[in-house]
Amino acid sequence: MTDQDIARNMRFVAHAVGQQELEGLTVPAATANDLRRVARGEIQIAEAIRNVYARFGNVPVFQP
Repeated sequence: MTDQDIARNMRFVAHAVGQQELEGLTVPAATANDLRRVARGEIQIAEAIRNVYARFGNVPVFQP
């Protein structure tokens, strides 16, 4: 992954978080951090998803 790819991915994360804020929602810091880790290629998206499910284990969330 190039620096250009990482910069693009980080913009995507910023836009996604910003869109949630426009909708009146707050993305938890830990989730935003996981998304930035994915954007940098440090973890796979599947791991970020597992982390979200683990953090919100007490909330009914659709899991395919």
